[in-house]
Amino acid sequence: MINKRQMKKTTLIYVLAVLLFGTSVYADVQSQNTKNSTLKLSFSERFRFVSWDNATSLDRTQAKESSFTRHRTSLMAQWIPKPGLELAVKLTNEFRYYFVPEGRDFNLHEVFVDNLYVKSNKPWDLPLSFIIGRQNIMLGEGFLVMDGHPLDGSRSIYFNAARMDLFLNKSNKLILFYTYQPETDNYLPVINNKDQKLIEQPEEGIGIYFSGKFNEVNLDSYLIRKNIHSSDTKPMSSCINTAGSRFVYQLLERFSMTGEGAVQFGDYGDFDRLSFGGYLHLDYKTNKLIPLLQTATLGTIYLAGDDPETERWEGWDPLFSRWPKWSESYIYTLIPEYNGKVAYWSNFISIYGTLKFKVSRDIDLNLSYHHLVAAENSDLLSAFPGGNGKTRGGLLIAKSVFKLNKHLTGHVLWEFFSPGNFYRPGADCYNWFRFELIYRI
Repeated sequence: MINKRQMKKTTLIYVLAVLLFGTSVYADVQSQNTKNSTLKLSFSERFRFVSWDNATSLDRTQAKESSFTRHRTSLMAQWIPKPGLELAVKLTNEFRYYFVPEGRDFNLHEVFVDNLYVKSNKPWDLPLSFIIGRQNIMLGEGFLVMDGHPLDGSRSIYFNAARMDLFLNKSNKLILFYTYQPETDNYLPVINNKDQKLIEQPEEGIGIYFSGKFNEVNLDSYLIRKNIHSSDTKPMSSCINTAGSRFVYQLLERFSMTGEGAVQFGDYGDFDRLSFGGYLHLDYKTNKLIPLLQTATLGTIYLAGDDPETERWEGWDPLFSRWPKWSESYIYTLIPEYNGKVAYWSNFISIYGTLKFKVSRDIDLNLSYHHLVAAENSDLLSAFPGGNGKTRGGLLIAKSVFKLNKHLTGHVLWEFFSPGNFYRPGADCYNWFRFELIYRI
């Protein structure tokens, strides 16, 4: 269990590592001509209106509707004192205004450090790059590594991490990374601190990720270890080792196939762990043969569930990918199923199809339908899901993305879910809607 003294020690080591690396970089810059240094400032404002009826409960009688606006403001400064060297800081604030449920107190919430890192590309002409500090990391399609802390929604996705990319040649590289995520942001100063919960328990990750190209195949392979540490409120710890690969293969001129599969082993409290997860999708690019239609996709997803009749734990753990990869709405339906854990993708199977249209130069339309199934039956003794079958239901997604000018973009998103027999008899459908505008300079 990590106590407060250990947490302070970890925080001190993290801050000192960033400062020491930054100091060495500064000294290196000072010893050279800095006339070509560049300072970049960027600003973004994201506005969202979100509304849904009973996406969490699947029960209209519980009056769990929600309707609110989200306002995210970010300001970033990037100093590039010389080619290949970057120091960056980004501050972000996101607040919400609720229409439903009524009576929720309004506040401006926190101003926090979204990014703070030092990046060095090919230092001393070595074939590698370093980035140390608070940074965003996405590997592959984000199947395992994308979001370091799901409990604050999409206001940020950073990792407190150290990362090294070793370039083996023009087509192949090796990525090494280490990350540690505390329950709340206690590493860096927070203005108007609300003790925003970031993760249920402290999480630590270390990984090695190979990315390369061999003829017509792009191939990634990796080994990632995630340690979930016990805390004052949750004493159970867990260790998940994940080994897997991802490929993209150009079958024909218009057809490509993408797949990823991984096996997990380790422990889950007192249980041994053995699980599997992956996805596969076939994409067809029409090359304007069909008016407006650009791409047609047919795919499947498989994330194992736990079999209660065995002595080991088979449930898939999404590692650092608890984000709305496949659905913005269904991540909320997973909350009561996994004891309050949002976007905990597990015991989940989908057979889906997607059509991507180019309506005009500045308007895209994506339509998707998922037939959802569970790998294992639900617990009939629990109130949720409460069904006696494995059919989760049907999920329809329609998303229109538009560009008003070079600074202003947005989208309109609607999702509809019809539950199957995995849920209790009489479970209700839900609608989920979002409108977004993003202004960037």
